Amino acid sequence: MYNESYSISERLIDETSFSGVILPSHDWNTLDHIGKSARITYRVRVQCADNYYNTTCTTFCRPRNDQFGHYTCGKQGNKVCLPGWQGANCEKGKWLEVKRASGKSQK
Repeated sequence: MYNESYSISERLIDETSFSGVILPSHDWNTLDHIGKSARITYRVRVQCADNYYNTTCTTFCRPRNDQFGHYTCGKQGNKVCLPGWQGANCEKGKWLEVKRASGKSQK
């Protein structure tokens, strides 16, 4: 917090820091600072960057529908296969398994 009516070296009125955990959320957290010269109330929130999930924003998931996978992303960043697909990256077509089981196709 600064007071611009003072010289540059005297403008700092008060300062604060926060040591704690604020988990990623759409909700705002209200923090209070009561210092020597000022009381400051402010709101903060933490949000993961696009395509990052979980409480530490370290799970990456980008929906795709191409040769590398066919999936969307769940709320925690888990891959959710599109209908007809399975496998770790939803890269295996379920229809192919049905054809193999019936003996109609060999690949």
